[in-house]
Amino acid sequence: MMDALQLTRLLSWLSPAFPTGGFAYSHGLEWAIECGDVTNVPTLVDWIGSLLAHGSLHTDMILLRAAWRAETVETMRAVAQEGCALASSRERFEETVKQGEAFLRAVKIWNCLPPAINTLAVRWPLPVMYGVALKAAGFDEDLAASGCAHVAVSALVSAAVRLIPLGQTDGLRALAALEERMAASVAATKSLTLEDAGGLCFRSDLAAMHHETQETRLFRT
Repeated sequence: MMDALQLTRLLSWLSPAFPTGGFAYSHGLEWAIECGDVTNVPTLVDWIGSLLAHGSLHTDMILLRAAWRAETVETMRAVAQEGCALASSRERFEETVKQGEAFLRAVKIWNCLPPAINTLAVRWPLPVMYGVALKAAGFDEDLAASGCAHVAVSALVSAAVRLIPLGQTDGLRALAALEERMAASVAATKSLTLEDAGGLCFRSDLAAMHHETQETRLFRT
């Protein structure tokens, strides 16, 4: 059972106010909206739902679980390297490592990470750092996966609210519609390993690649 202190820490680390810079990234959604792929609540739910079931968010949960299960810092390094290699474009790579390393810098305040983490010459993707930090702080693996899935989905819904634009109520409708898909994706990754990592959401990968050529951009990716 999670006590009040643990709950407070989890809410702090997974809060939109935690300084990872997540508000600046759309994960290619900005291009998808400009192209007309995502225009309303149903298309947004389908887009994010596909990422959870078959795409980058599914892979991120596999990476998080692999990092949580890592027993040595060298294994953590290997998972981090795998996470970097799985980034499908430069924008995806920068999005995940810049947020991951921002999370690493911020979470050091709690002095709970393995000291050797600071000596490893490796880039840290966000889901990998989530797994390492939440394991070190004593959080359950499934709880960590569920919480971080919610953070990722909420960030994409927030980006869509600003970009489409959707009203706040429609944003909440999208978030509610995605709850079961988040739970299903968390459950589906429980028995998976790094051997199962990889996505099939090619349109989303292309969106990330094309984003840098957009004439006007509100987001970094």
